[in-house]
Amino acid sequence: MNKKNKVGINMMLWTPFVEEKHFPIFNDLKNAGYDGVEIPLFEGDLEHYKKVKEALDDLGLECTTSTACLEDRNLISPDEKCREAALQHLKWAVDCSAILGSEALCGPFHSAPGVLTGKAPSSEEMNWAIKGLRELADYAKGKDVLLTIEYLNRFESHLTNTLAQTVELVEAVGADNLGIHYDTHHAHLEEYSLSEAIQQAGKHIKHVQYSESNRGIPGQGQVNWQENTSALKEIGYEGWVVIEAFTQNDPGIVAALHLWRPLFSSEREVYDAGIALVKKFWS
Repeated sequence: MNKKNKVGINMMLWTPFVEEKHFPIFNDLKNAGYDGVEIPLFEGDLEHYKKVKEALDDLGLECTTSTACLEDRNLISPDEKCREAALQHLKWAVDCSAILGSEALCGPFHSAPGVLTGKAPSSEEMNWAIKGLRELADYAKGKDVLLTIEYLNRFESHLTNTLAQTVELVEAVGADNLGIHYDTHHAHLEEYSLSEAIQQAGKHIKHVQYSESNRGIPGQGQVNWQENTSALKEIGYEGWVVIEAFTQNDPGIVAALHLWRPLFSSEREVYDAGIALVKKFWS
């Protein structure tokens, strides 16, 4: 691994809301060799995340954070109140990230996953996204929080589905604390060439998630890990590499991500395979 790269894992392997009962998992991940965790931000208050921060600090673990727009909190909704609700949610996520000392707030917060119009994005929707992200980036800059937006596959989002489209969006916003969150699962579905897409996006890639083609155990699906890693090395990527897979114990996650069958027998199977894969290709 490059000395500046860190390996994390998204806590959505266990839960969309990290509570005190989940804190013992941090110790397991520390022992497995992880540098930190990715904390999902959808509920809770600032005092709660101070406790999460203390638990991480006790083990010497660092963190990134993730969130998303939702159907009733969507930056590109035609309903102005819905757009404002999205902005308030995202500012709250920035506040939580600042408390946690997060090195990047990532996720699909340019629009709401699964809320599709049946059409390509309109100029109005793009303008709403740019306006909202610009205001959010200005707010996050005052909190010293890096924002990284995740592009999704065409079955989950109509706003942006490729690195090239996401570069256009980021450049249109024009904020130096806004970059791209690159997820191998979505890239596997949408890019013509992973290496060319990564090279063209270059410096805009500020956060990376390693997620398998079927959302299961990293290394047991169809993602081309060698091509992804080689291209990221070529652009000099030095940020986090975060393993992402999802619990099947949360009905909301199962429904949103269409996880209709078991993809692993235990969380440990995922996090052991994940860190082994990252070390294999980044060594």
